[in-house]
Amino acid sequence: MKPLAFTLKAFPAVTVLTIGLCYLTQLVSERFGVKLPDQENIELMRKYAGLNLTFIILCAQVLFIMPAIEECIFRWLLYRLPCKILAHWHRGGVGAECTAAVAGSALFSAAHYLFQPFPDTAFIALFFFGLAQCWLYRRTGSLWCCLLNHALFNLANLTLLFVIPQ
Repeated sequence: MKPLAFTLKAFPAVTVLTIGLCYLTQLVSERFGVKLPDQENIELMRKYAGLNLTFIILCAQVLFIMPAIEECIFRWLLYRLPCKILAHWHRGGVGAECTAAVAGSALFSAAHYLFQPFPDTAFIALFFFGLAQCWLYRRTGSLWCCLLNHALFNLANLTLLFVIPQ
């Protein structure tokens, strides 16, 4: 039960920091007249808002399916395994963890812009979210904690999407 309690303590700080960076990005880009690629996804969610099958499937994807897939790929496959492999070259293990965390977080950020025309500065916010998730995984040793934190983070973003006016 201790890892779950730790996750719930860490969640508000990680979420506020990452969402704050994302909204700061939007404000700055709007100020300079740049339309962010992610705004198309926001418009899609708003278009299908309501109790219909499409909206329920989109919410399930955002809240359950994608966090599970992303955490398995980016925290287990691209963080945990490289830490074990790189630990042979880095004697203390800290260098291996840092290398794996930075590389995995960069790939995590890049994956969110795979089919977008140009990665905006929210890339930086997602990079820091990826680092926070690596830290959380290292601290708790539980992929479930990372999955829960990721799902809660997506829930907070989804909620803000409908609470904050366009």
